[in-house]
Amino acid sequence: MFMQDISRSLTDFSPVETVLSPLTTGLVAGTLVETAQGWQPIDALKAGDCVQTLDGGLARILRMDRRWLFPAQETSVLTLPGGHYDACSDLILLPGQHLLIDTLDDATTDATPYALIPALALLNAPAEPHRPQAPLQIITPLFADEEVIYANTGVLLHCPGLLDGANRFPEDSFFPRLDLAAARALLSRRAKRLAA
Repeated sequence: MFMQDISRSLTDFSPVETVLSPLTTGLVAGTLVETAQGWQPIDALKAGDCVQTLDGGLARILRMDRRWLFPAQETSVLTLPGGHYDACSDLILLPGQHLLIDTLDDATTDATPYALIPALALLNAPAEPHRPQAPLQIITPLFADEEVIYANTGVLLHCPGLLDGANRFPEDSFFPRLDLAAARALLSRRAKRLAA
């Protein structure tokens, strides 16, 4: 009936836990996202700004989680070349960042039109591994609920809700999520259907 003031629940997750968890998701600084004022790099945004979402509406960013990925850390990144998955230019992705892709009515996905896959599933087809030589700022916009936003004009990236916190995936996500093996199998079938 009345909207819950989500900002009052900030104490439900631990900032220490967020800082100590390994970086596997988030958007790399420089990633372009569609806002109410046009395309802007994610690192230029702040809490209160609105971002265009898959459902056709603008969603307000409630908090920005900003962390750094250093070259000495184990996590490497992937580069998705421009032209793939509707990216207008190369897009750097963390391996656990989820992309929403069209399933092309794949029979094994229970007729759902979309599925979330980890970026790591794209490794070598078409994404390439990339070990950064300089620190990368990783930014996670947090919304009232999970959202899928547009990045680099056409790539659909999953972002968490405030209560789930950065670097986490909701237990009861609205979008079907595939593990790495299932995602790679789907991509293989999808590639064959697109080539036919």
